[in-house]
Amino acid sequence: MNLRLLLARLVLVLSLLCVCLLPPAPTSAADFQPPVPAVLDAGFSFYAKAGAELALDTWRKGGLAEADSVKIAAQLGYVRQAERAVGNYRSYDVIEARRIGASSRILYLSINYQRGAVYARFVVFRTEKDWVVQSMDFSLKPETIMPWLAFEAAN
Repeated sequence: MNLRLLLARLVLVLSLLCVCLLPPAPTSAADFQPPVPAVLDAGFSFYAKAGAELALDTWRKGGLAEADSVKIAAQLGYVRQAERAVGNYRSYDVIEARRIGASSRILYLSINYQRGAVYARFVVFRTEKDWVVQSMDFSLKPETIMPWLAFEAAN
């Protein structure tokens, strides 16, 4: 009887060791969507309903971009030109989010349209109240927004 109990305990301990030592099941990057600051999400909601101009206005409020109307106008022109090529806005996906510091992050996004994507980089900053957009960039070429992709393609 003691031998049977000892054997059962040994099997239990070995089973627990095996479970603890196994690597966790891999998860794909598509399964994980980091939280998007409310200002970005609100801009994309406005984009779907009212177009790019309202989205860019939403993103620039409260941040450094608010004072730079020349750059915002250029970005709006770029987005409108891209829309002629790729169609109407559909959705967005977070490609990657990187923490710069306690109050700063960079978010890399794919903005999905009917016939293609525009890639975006948003630098966001945490104020006392909420996150604001410090800067934003857009391109049809992902390696322009995410330069490391050019190096990965070369390898």
